[in-house]
Amino acid sequence: MKIRNLLYIFILFSNFAFSDEALIASNLKNILPPDASIESIEPSSFKGIYKVYYGDLQPIYVSEDGSFFIYGDMYKIGASDITNITKEEIKGRRSDILNSIPSNELITFKSSNELFSITVFTDVDCGYCRKLHSQIDEYNQAGITIKYAAFPRSGIGTQTFTKMVGAWCSKDPKQAMTDLKNDKKMNLEFCDEQPIARHYIIGQKLGINGTPAIITPDGDLIPGYVSPEELLLQIKT
Repeated sequence: MKIRNLLYIFILFSNFAFSDEALIASNLKNILPPDASIESIEPSSFKGIYKVYYGDLQPIYVSEDGSFFIYGDMYKIGASDITNITKEEIKGRRSDILNSIPSNELITFKSSNELFSITVFTDVDCGYCRKLHSQIDEYNQAGITIKYAAFPRSGIGTQTFTKMVGAWCSKDPKQAMTDLKNDKKMNLEFCDEQPIARHYIIGQKLGINGTPAIITPDGDLIPGYVSPEELLLQIKT
């Protein structure tokens, strides 16, 4: 009898939750861009408020009846501090999206005494990307492994895009990356399963609009060039 009652309560609660989510989704159609699609609707840390992801890193916060919404940061008041919940959720979402890239799609310069592993969205024709790469040994010596993802700033199908396809399809991608960033001419190879376009789209979803774009293990986005010493300091803190 108890099991039957528990099952009834579970079904009832599930129906209410489904009803809230369906109502929220229906109402949000009136405010979201026509090409936007809702990815998920989840209860937030604030009772009676749901967080809705629709393609952006930052969620919309919506009342359970779908009548009110907030686009902004949510904070939690602690005993001695205030936590930006939205910022932490964005970092977690960024990490989840980044982890969707298989490790074998990244060109990795591994540190022999690895303390941290970061992902850098790079462009072989970007000046500061070249500066960062010229110090790759220094990053590695500092204990930082660098994993490159592709982000040709000029877009898909451009000359830079073609170069990066060649690097990823090369028999020695690490050397090809180095040669291209040193302006060395090379015979570019091509392959069907290159990930450049996919990386570019993922980068846009992560909020990247320039290179180099560094993503730390915690999901922080650091735009632009950072020296090995400063990067190590930022990752540690």
